[in-house]
Amino acid sequence: MFTFGIIDNGVLLLCLLVGLDLDQYIPIPRRYRSKAAGAAIGALVGNAISDGLAGLSQGIGPAIEVTVGCLAVLVLLPVVLRRAAKTQVQS
Repeated sequence: MFTFGIIDNGVLLLCLLVGLDLDQYIPIPRRYRSKAAGAAIGALVGNAISDGLAGLSQGIGPAIEVTVGCLAVLVLLPVVLRRAAKTQVQS
C-alpha cells in the first residue's frame, strides 16, 4: 500500500504542478484566471487520473465510473472561481 500511496499522490502532485503553468490557457474568462485556478484544475484532473488507475484494480467499469465522478466536480469550478474573485475584490 505504501507504493500505491506514492504513485497516487505522485500523479496528483505532478498534475498540480503542470496546472500551475496552464493558467494562461484555461478556457475561462480572463478575470478568473490565476495560478490557483490552474493548480485546482491540475489537482482535480490528477485526482481523476490517479483514482481511475486505482479503480482498474476493480475492473474497467468501476475505473470509468470513478474517473467520470471525479471529473464531474470540474463543473463547479467556475462558481468557486467567481466567488473567490468577489472575495478578493472585497478585501
